[in-house]
Amino acid sequence: MKALVYVGPEKVEMQHLPDPAVREGEVLLKVAAAGICGSDLHGFLGRSERRQPGLVMGHETVARVADAHPSVTGWHRAQRVCFNPLVSCGSCGACLSGRQNLCADWRLFGMDRLHGTYAELISVPAGQLHALPESLPEPEAIMVEPLAVILHAFRISLAEPPETMAIFGAGPLGALALVVARLRGVPRICVVDVNAERLAVAWTLGADRAIDATALDAVQAVRDWAGGGVDSVIEAVGVDATRRDSAAAAAKGARVVFLGLAAHESPLPWTTLIREEKAIFTSFAYTPRDFQASVRLVGARRFDLKPWTETLPLEQGQQAFLKMTHAPGATLKMMLTA
Repeated sequence: MKALVYVGPEKVEMQHLPDPAVREGEVLLKVAAAGICGSDLHGFLGRSERRQPGLVMGHETVARVADAHPSVTGWHRAQRVCFNPLVSCGSCGACLSGRQNLCADWRLFGMDRLHGTYAELISVPAGQLHALPESLPEPEAIMVEPLAVILHAFRISLAEPPETMAIFGAGPLGALALVVARLRGVPRICVVDVNAERLAVAWTLGADRAIDATALDAVQAVRDWAGGGVDSVIEAVGVDATRRDSAAAAAKGARVVFLGLAAHESPLPWTTLIREEKAIFTSFAYTPRDFQASVRLVGARRFDLKPWTETLPLEQGQQAFLKMTHAPGATLKMMLTA
């Protein structure tokens, strides 16, 4: 099969690899489209210890069933599907309590030595599959996996909608957080970024305020807009500056959710956070419950990011990765088609 292989920092190339073996309990998928995730971009830049040369990355997927192991029932050839790429053991304490994303032995397709979906074919456990309607366009269906990340973050951190919310980062996760916040009835939302084109997208998607951190003091601008700080903050970048600004922009008693995984360590003003009772949440990936909820929400077609989704053939993967790492412009999602 053809596959896009990571071979070194800022370099991917097309190679011919053996077709994957279909093991017991697995289904062979023919990949129709695979999205480029922020974590794949970190891998491409050589900043991910768990994405080393020789790996086929990719985990956001739209596909069709090509074959199945004889032990698998319930799926038919050519059926349109996506799949949950986070595989858990199913038997540890975390899995048994419904927190499969915290499994002691979780694996993600497109990470470590588990090849992902920048390829023509992939074999996955049948239990990870979710059916997709034929009528759902690929640029919408590709949002299932990243949307699951946001639904999980909202579920664990927000029992009820806040009055004000700031979203740091106007990339795909930030845009989806804005969409979900609007759908959940958050009255006032501002978005902070350094990319003017993506901030323009945020306006289009319904942000009440879009703050360019290259032109304004982001913390002061958010606090002025909210009248003393926001009730909830979503941090979707993961670098020192945005983590500090997220904490500083929050009002006393606010909830701050950290999603971004870029920097391994970041200092925060813990004495102030404690004295002002700012609740800190960290959110990682999603559970099967969140993934299923995302499939339903995407299928309901209550939002549309297609105008900011770009498609290139897998053979142009190098071009696609260079664009998304160095000059994404208004593009929120890059989709590679096999």
